[in-house]
Amino acid sequence: MTSTDYERPFRPAPVRLLNRLGRAGSSFGLSDRQDAEALRDAARRKTGLSDFGDDGHAEALEVLVTSINAEAHLSTTGRLIQRSRLTGALVQRLRIEELLRRHPEIADIDLGTVIVITGLQRTGTTLLHRLLTSHPDTRGLSGAEALVPVPGSPDSDRAERARKRQAVLAQKSISYLAPEFMAIHSIGHDEPEEDVLLLDLCFMSQSAEATMHVPTYARWLESQDHAPAYEYLRRVLQVLSWQRPGRMWVLKTPHHLEHLDVLLRVFEVATVIQTHRDPRIALASFASMVAHGRGMFSDRIDPAEIGRHWSAKTHRMVDRAMTVRAESPPEQFVDVSYYDLMADPIAEVRRICEHAGIPFDERVSQAATQYLEANPKNRFGRHDYRLGDFGLTDDMVDETFAAYREAYAIPVESDQDDADAEQPADAGRPGRGLGDSNFVGALLTAVRDLRNPKAPDVDPVPDDVRIDGKTCLVTGANSGLGRAAAVELARRGGRMILACRPGHDTICDEIKRESGTESVELVEVDLADLRSVHRCCDDLRDRGGRVDIALMNAGLMTPAARQSPQGYDTMLAVHFLANRVMIDRWLADGVIDPSHAGGDTPRIVFVSSEAHRSSADLDIEHLDAFTPYGMKDAMAHYGLSKLALCTYATELSRRLNPVDGDSVEVAVHSLCPGGVATNIAREAPPMLKPIVDPALRRLFQSPADAVDPVIYLCCAPEAGSATGLYLHLMHRKQVSERASDPANGTKLWEASQAVVDRPL
Repeated sequence: MTSTDYERPFRPAPVRLLNRLGRAGSSFGLSDRQDAEALRDAARRKTGLSDFGDDGHAEALEVLVTSINAEAHLSTTGRLIQRSRLTGALVQRLRIEELLRRHPEIADIDLGTVIVITGLQRTGTTLLHRLLTSHPDTRGLSGAEALVPVPGSPDSDRAERARKRQAVLAQKSISYLAPEFMAIHSIGHDEPEEDVLLLDLCFMSQSAEATMHVPTYARWLESQDHAPAYEYLRRVLQVLSWQRPGRMWVLKTPHHLEHLDVLLRVFEVATVIQTHRDPRIALASFASMVAHGRGMFSDRIDPAEIGRHWSAKTHRMVDRAMTVRAESPPEQFVDVSYYDLMADPIAEVRRICEHAGIPFDERVSQAATQYLEANPKNRFGRHDYRLGDFGLTDDMVDETFAAYREAYAIPVESDQDDADAEQPADAGRPGRGLGDSNFVGALLTAVRDLRNPKAPDVDPVPDDVRIDGKTCLVTGANSGLGRAAAVELARRGGRMILACRPGHDTICDEIKRESGTESVELVEVDLADLRSVHRCCDDLRDRGGRVDIALMNAGLMTPAARQSPQGYDTMLAVHFLANRVMIDRWLADGVIDPSHAGGDTPRIVFVSSEAHRSSADLDIEHLDAFTPYGMKDAMAHYGLSKLALCTYATELSRRLNPVDGDSVEVAVHSLCPGGVATNIAREAPPMLKPIVDPALRRLFQSPADAVDPVIYLCCAPEAGSATGLYLHLMHRKQVSERASDPANGTKLWEASQAVVDRPL
């Protein structure tokens, strides 16, 4: 666990001695000041070159050096490191200008596709950057290239070795000076690095204020035109592309969030990925990172000053970004929730690739998975921090970032230990996802998804797409999403069978009236009671008809554990066991029969939930065990039942459609419709219903508005020729890795077969 004693940073014994000698030298009048001209002279001597380029960097260097001398309070070690860094930047400028003079064709290099990852610090930008650069076709900035864009040697092999040596030395130096820093932000010479290090070549970046106390320089920087620095960044990327070509650049730094206007003028067709996380956590985590970073260079660390400075700075960043985005084409941006990234990183990478027009296939998924497996959470230790250590409170941060939180519906994050991670909780499978396994979290996440929707991957089915003559069965058709789907399917020509709980005798007449069709009939079924489920299946078998589209929609959420008539948890019985029994019976009885589909593929569509991602692992060996729980744990058990459903749907799709088959025999799909104002919470305690019901109606979409993904999977021609699709709203995703794992699917299939085969 990292230290929170920020005012007394760790010092190896040799460093303490060096700093002590430096202080002694200063007391005898030896100068400890930086001098811009002396730095330039040192760079000229090292390279034999003199042209630094003319883009305003000279003024920036003067302001920075003046601020360092007056305000940074660097130790001797800090002064030596900063002098080396500044001289190194000037050396690189000289080499870059010389290379551009010798090879003017570099200026004509097309950078190709450019993806820019940005967002507040500590919001998952590093993880996303490394996942995207694991893509075999993308090009990132390596740590070695960031430190040495142009090596001194003309020999490419020697140059690359020199680069790597310097990058390895930098990594080892940081590990030596601040061993805990790797637990906060891992650094590797062969890992992709932030392009803010290229902006450092212009002395126009946030790096200085993140590593030193330089308030005068920071204020000056905010008043400057950053266009020359970004033009220089583009030239350096062209230089790097000339050395090592790439068709698709992936850039990343939070710095860009403050200057999106300039970024988009220089990189006009760039796709910008903005990450989002609870500012309480992001700010506290980054303030701790700054304190540890400054501790390498100075003995004077003021946590309260760091809190004040970076609270104002990060607010400026998100405020400026929101202004720019309001005036920019929305399709140029992709928003990524930190919580979605932690829950299903592969799905987020897929979504970004598809939005940016970058191929995503099995090799890409495998490369990203390999990175996750090689870099588990807390690999270098656990990062510990508290907002209060920096003079900040939750209320202060909430007030500062209220507009930002509202604009992107960012939930309040409560569990630092689980949440402050560069990796998901388990690299082999997603970590905590929707709802964080509680009702309030689920509510906030659903609201976030609706208020900050991702770009749709699929289009709504046009009104002229008909299903005339097809028989559609909808469970839970008496209310909510099931009712809205039944009306729409009937309107498109479907012959409807409404499978409803007893007591809804008028529903057929209502659907007929609203859809304008007479082909609607009712079968009664209580899905919590497997005897009732079998009676319903007997009824359908005896009618002699066949079902072309089965929409398994019915669902509920109990406020506490409740046993079904057969002794199972009611939510598990309704969401999974009843569906298992019905599908088994319908396939056996010929109610669903591919051989008699008249050339059209039968479809089975399950309405599930993103809550399946946040669930604990299924206890498959004790699937039939009833565990008492109260309101606090109801959401967790709801997620378990949906994980069982998604796992079953995936396994069903595999079994009905062998990989060596020539075509899809039965299309099996599932979806999460997002937050819908239904009566799923109809069993909420009476004292909560006056709160829950109006809240759902106000915050969530109506069933009629939420029905598009259901209709897509039931009616879209392309959904009939595929299987295994999963939609969240109108966004195509993968189910969680646990739900798609064939081993889990086989185990659940066999265990549930034993359960449903028991005599009733």
